[in-house]
Amino acid sequence: MFVGQYEHTLDDKGRVVLPPDFREEIGPRGYVVRLGERLGLWGESTYAQVSADWEAHRKSGTLDAVSFRKLTSETQRVKIDSAGRITINKSLLEGFPLGQTVVLSGALSRIEIWPRSIYSTMHDTAEASANVSAALDRMGF
Repeated sequence: MFVGQYEHTLDDKGRVVLPPDFREEIGPRGYVVRLGERLGLWGESTYAQVSADWEAHRKSGTLDAVSFRKLTSETQRVKIDSAGRITINKSLLEGFPLGQTVVLSGALSRIEIWPRSIYSTMHDTAEASANVSAALDRMGF
């Protein structure tokens, strides 16, 4: 399970260091997918379930064939190197500031990788904190 938030530099070659806790959970290989303004990174076994879910949604018609092909064709398999880094293809990094800080955020079943400026704008606000409090109240926590 991925929890926590870390900041690391995305170098000019598209490499980013994964925090030790994330490396341990992800295993030796993972899968990176573009999710709008962020990237999603799943471990091998979790990605197998995610891709099976996408296939089921494609077969049921809730995910159209073009979107399905885009998701699967733009997925990148990554390996963690000896320095604890993954290398992300340039095609997935459009809009990401190479040589600058990104946020790696745990999202339970996956890691999300965000440009820091976008992450901060969306998450580091009083409104975002109030929304979390309201959601927790609705769920009875």
